[in-house]
Amino acid sequence: MKKLSKSEVEKKLKLLSKNWVLKDNILFAKFKFITFDDAFDFMKIVSEKCKDLNHHPKWTNVYNQIDVELFTHDIGGLSYVDFELASFMDLSFLPYSQ
Repeated sequence: MKKLSKSEVEKKLKLLSKNWVLKDNILFAKFKFITFDDAFDFMKIVSEKCKDLNHHPKWTNVYNQIDVELFTHDIGGLSYVDFELASFMDLSFLPYSQ
């Protein structure tokens, strides 16, 4: 897996929702839901994609909010997989954001 350059990271970040910010070369996002059940359902959906990608976020859930951090520890930076998972999270969040 290849570590993305700074310019690649900046380019890919522009393709994500405004939920995502870059800090210290880590992708961060907050997703807020109406209910805990919605938040938990989102986590179940995303967890299946995590298994498929063999890539797992650092995430926490407090009632109706999920905080996510994405980083590829094996390469010490961000990879295309981080952005693939972030994009999947954005798409999975759409039904809950309306």
